[in-house]
Amino acid sequence: MSGVSDRKMTAVRAKRKVWHNKNAVRRKFQVGDLVLVLATSKPNKMAVQWTGPGVIENQLSETNYIVRKANKNYKTQIYHVNLLKPYHQRSELINLIVSGGEEIQALETEE
Repeated sequence: MSGVSDRKMTAVRAKRKVWHNKNAVRRKFQVGDLVLVLATSKPNKMAVQWTGPGVIENQLSETNYIVRKANKNYKTQIYHVNLLKPYHQRSELINLIVSGGEEIQALETEE
């Protein structure tokens, strides 16, 4: 009986591995990359909060990184790759107020 259950368990394990690998997101960071860090010490575990950005200082292993966070007096801490995600800086919007708009409009119509 154990032979049948072993084969079934192996088949299920292989099927789960294929599903996991298909849906998994592989993250790889370089030294100097900006990252967000998942804040895990919140009272409500369902409320996900990302803090940062932090800077990757060093890679300890395939899954662990040393991150320096500016808001914590440049303190470094080790984080697992699952607690990190890339930080994408938003482009800054520049508001331009032009005084004398009539003159610009007149110049555009003359050309």
